[in-house]
Amino acid sequence: MRIYVLIMAGGEGKRFWPLGRKSKPKQFLSLIGDRTMLRHTVDRVLPIVPIGNVLIVTVRRYAEQTLIQIPELPKQNLILEPVGKNTCACIALGAAHLSSVDPEAAMLVLPSDHAVGDEEAFNKAVMVGEKVLDTKLPSGASPLVMFGLKPKSPETGYGYIRSGELISKIDAHEVRMVSEFTEKPDIEKARSYLEEGGYYWNSGMFMWKAKRVLEEIKMTLAEWRTSLTELEEGIGGDGAEGAIENFYSTVEDGSIDKLLLEKSTDTVVIPVDYPWSDLGSWEALDVYLRRDASENVMLGDGISVDSSGCLVIGGDKPVGIVGLRNVIVVDTGDAILVLDKSKSQSVKELVEILEKEWSDVV
Repeated sequence: MRIYVLIMAGGEGKRFWPLGRKSKPKQFLSLIGDRTMLRHTVDRVLPIVPIGNVLIVTVRRYAEQTLIQIPELPKQNLILEPVGKNTCACIALGAAHLSSVDPEAAMLVLPSDHAVGDEEAFNKAVMVGEKVLDTKLPSGASPLVMFGLKPKSPETGYGYIRSGELISKIDAHEVRMVSEFTEKPDIEKARSYLEEGGYYWNSGMFMWKAKRVLEEIKMTLAEWRTSLTELEEGIGGDGAEGAIENFYSTVEDGSIDKLLLEKSTDTVVIPVDYPWSDLGSWEALDVYLRRDASENVMLGDGISVDSSGCLVIGGDKPVGIVGLRNVIVVDTGDAILVLDKSKSQSVKELVEILEKEWSDVV
C-alpha cells in the first residue's frame, strides 16, 4: 500500500481580501513566510512521498498558477474540476483518479491553505494513519480516518469532533471512533468541550484507501452512485472529460464531512497536538502569527504609536497606526482594509458588496 497525497486547491478565499482576489486566492498567497500556502503544503509532504505521488485538484482557472507554483508536479497529477463543488465532489474525483492508477492506494487528503507549525509531528501522525488503514473495524471495513487537533482555546470558528471508543494505540497515538460532530458551537459549548475533554478541532485532513472512500460514497449517497460509477469507468480514457463534466453536473455541492463522514459508522479520529490553523480569516492569521496579546505584528513597513494587538500588512509605503486596539490594516496599493479583528468573518460580506460596485478590485 503506497501513500498518495491529494491536495485540494480550488477555493477562492474571499475572507483575505484585499490581499486575496479571485485571480489570486489564499493558496497562492505568502501569509506565513516567503512561500505560498500551496508551496508550504507540498513541501510538508515531500519527506514522506515523492512528487509523483502528489495530486492537486483545482478549478480550471487556477491551473496555470498551480503549475507555476509547483513546476515539478507531473502534469497528469493536476486534476481540473469544471466548477468548484466543495470537498465531497473534489475528493471523489481525486479518489477515482487514484484508484485507476493504483487500486491499493492510501489517500491522504489535505487542504492547500492550512498552516502547520511542527511538520515532523505532522508526518509522524500521517505514518500512524497509514497503519490504521490496515485495521478492521467491527463492521469488517477499513476506517475513514480524520485527524483531530487538540483544542487550545474555546474556538467558535471550527467544527468539533467528539471521540468515542478506543480502537487501538499506535506509536503513542490513540485511534478512537468518532461519536459526534458539532459544527461551530457557541462560546459556552466550546468552553464546555474544552473543560470536558475528548473533543477535537476538525482539521479537514483525512486519510483512507481510495477505493474504500468511493465504496462508502456510493453506499451512503445513492443519488451519486450512477454518475460516480461512470466517472470511475471513464477516468484515464478518451471519455474522461465528459465523465467529469457529467459527474459535476449531477452531484450536489457539499463537504465530505456533512455528506459522508457524519453519516458513516466507520469514521475514526486520530487526536494530534501541534501548532495548526486553517487560516480561515484575518483574525485566524493574526492568532497564528501572534506571540503576545498586546504586541503589534507588522508585515512590511509599519509604525505604531500607542497601539496594541494590531496586525498591519503594508505595501510599498509605510503604514502608521495611532491609538488603535485589536485592529487589522491591510494596504495593497489599490485597496485598503481596516478591520476590527472580531469582525473578520464579515470580510466575505464586504467582498460580495464590492463585487457589485467595485468588481475590478476583487
